[in-house]
Amino acid sequence: MLNGLKHLTVGLIEVPSIPNPLQDLRRPGFDLTEPTELDQAPVQAEESRQIDRLLEQGFPWLRFPAVLEARFSLDHAEQRLKLLLVSGMLVTVLFNWLLLSDWLMVPDMFEQALKLRLFVFTPCTIIGFFLIAKLPPPLAREWLATGTGLAASAVNLYICLSSTDAMAGPYLISLVPIVMFSNSVAQMRFFPALVMDTAILGMFGYGVYSLSEQSSMAIMIPAGLTLTSAIVFTLYGCYMLERDERQNWLLHLRERVLLRELERANKHLDEVSRCDILTEVANRRHFDEYLQHVWDRACRDGSEISLMMIDVDHFKSYNDRYGHPEGDACLKDVATMLKRRLRRPGDLIARFGGEEFIAVLAGTPLSTAASAAERVRKGVESLNRAHAASPTQPVVTVSIGVACLRPNSPHASPAQLISAADEALYQAKSRGRNRVFAFGTHD
Repeated sequence: MLNGLKHLTVGLIEVPSIPNPLQDLRRPGFDLTEPTELDQAPVQAEESRQIDRLLEQGFPWLRFPAVLEARFSLDHAEQRLKLLLVSGMLVTVLFNWLLLSDWLMVPDMFEQALKLRLFVFTPCTIIGFFLIAKLPPPLAREWLATGTGLAASAVNLYICLSSTDAMAGPYLISLVPIVMFSNSVAQMRFFPALVMDTAILGMFGYGVYSLSEQSSMAIMIPAGLTLTSAIVFTLYGCYMLERDERQNWLLHLRERVLLRELERANKHLDEVSRCDILTEVANRRHFDEYLQHVWDRACRDGSEISLMMIDVDHFKSYNDRYGHPEGDACLKDVATMLKRRLRRPGDLIARFGGEEFIAVLAGTPLSTAASAAERVRKGVESLNRAHAASPTQPVVTVSIGVACLRPNSPHASPAQLISAADEALYQAKSRGRNRVFAFGTHD
């Protein structure tokens, strides 16, 4: 299996590292202490609880907490804008259609009504279209639409109060279509509609009081009841429509939050399943997937892949003398040193099993990998972690085997590269440990 490989003895000279062709790969360091999306979990959990409370307790005042209210308005802004623009165009046509009522019921005011409707209200409404489209706050659009309804009502009230015709009082019933259109067709939000309808009811009362001498109460009282009924019925429809809209939005939002939490949990489970919890480096599963990934890439670009297999010298003796908790602490220190000395984005460090670690150095020739291995060996030795049971050194040391292959070479495979690194590690251990031994392809 190792035919065609040569060994390289490593001295103290460091070979400069070469550019890594896999800079775009994510470095899977798996440091669980680094900030992750899980840091946002408490905020999202509180949001989920807030949504559940609203769905359970209701929202009789048709208001959410500030953050949710802003999101609700933003999510419906485009839909509401289209509705307001369409209803605005309709109200322009229908409001001018009332000229027929002006001509039949208050003919003495027809000329003035014509001017008010065609040359004052209609241009103002067109300007309102432009303002509604340009106003960024959705709430401002709602109140601008409310102002349009009030302006239309004021025009009708002015025509009634200015007329001397006997039908001027009954003409106040023309306020009913404005209420019905605004609350039903334009689907105004409940509280702006409530403000507008209250003002319209006040206008009607003022009109009845002002025209009491020329209008029969037998006509005005039914007209007032008709207007009040229209206001009550359409306001109820406004309230129920907005409540259902808000409830449906909350249900969809809760679904999105739950899906986001599930996605985050699945991502966390996937990361945990690829991570060695003790040492906070990749585990064997992720190492196998990552090696295959860089292998396929190197087959296309012709680059080299180096493997570094690291074994903690006499680790069983260390565990027997110092105990397993100290053994775990030792492995953590070795893993930390590996992450400190192998920092390129294309490098992957994994726990291979027991006291063995393995590192993938993509796009790295043998000499560079061997020099990096020597830096790792020195780094572990410099930890000065006592190992009185070691026949090699009184401190914890590592033996490192390095192998390098070009994936596009004949008969090359990831298994052959791993086997070569394992054989190199065996040679390093058989030559006295605390050393680096390397195998690589012929140039």
